[in-house]
Amino acid sequence: MRLLPAAVVLSLLLSACERAPAPPAGAAPLSAPTQVPPAADPVQAVLAASQRFGELRSFHATLQMQGPRTLKVAMDFVAPDRYRLETDEGVQTIIGGTFFLQRAGEVRQVPVPPGLLAQWRSPLPADAAPADLQVEDLGSERLAGQQARKYRVRHATAAPDGLLYWINGAGLPVRIERQGQTNGQAFQATVDYSRFNDPGLRIDVP
Repeated sequence: MRLLPAAVVLSLLLSACERAPAPPAGAAPLSAPTQVPPAADPVQAVLAASQRFGELRSFHATLQMQGPRTLKVAMDFVAPDRYRLETDEGVQTIIGGTFFLQRAGEVRQVPVPPGLLAQWRSPLPADAAPADLQVEDLGSERLAGQQARKYRVRHATAAPDGLLYWINGAGLPVRIERQGQTNGQAFQATVDYSRFNDPGLRIDVP
């Protein structure tokens, strides 16, 4: 994993954005109960959370990365294909297959290569089967003012060292934490998700 800003931001912040048919317009924002009981099948709980996430019309995410360099970035998503990244270098927008690169007061349109975002739409392969996953239930934990269920998720090729995956009472991932190495140096990346199906989120063409 290279520490170029675009690669880091996209690979981690877009990691859980599996696309699926959007819910009907006007659906109420999802809310979570105060208690999150253990799932009968932790593997199915994680797979179902990923599927529900893919059905969201909008969400907000923040990335904090610690390691060879410290990075904090925010991202908004609005279905079907609009992303806004807020970095130290300014605001960047992706709409469909176009990256609107904003720099020095100018906006330049850069094509997004086909399939570039698809490879980052899930921390696990989109076709991951239950038999491919090892999921350990680590219990209930209060996170950002709400109860969530914490899981350790392993996949032989995509996450051999494991991801930490927090799922709220509405069955949606609210945090994903990953550790790894880049250029031989250790890093830890934490992505927090919020504002699910918030109608106030808008992303306009720059």
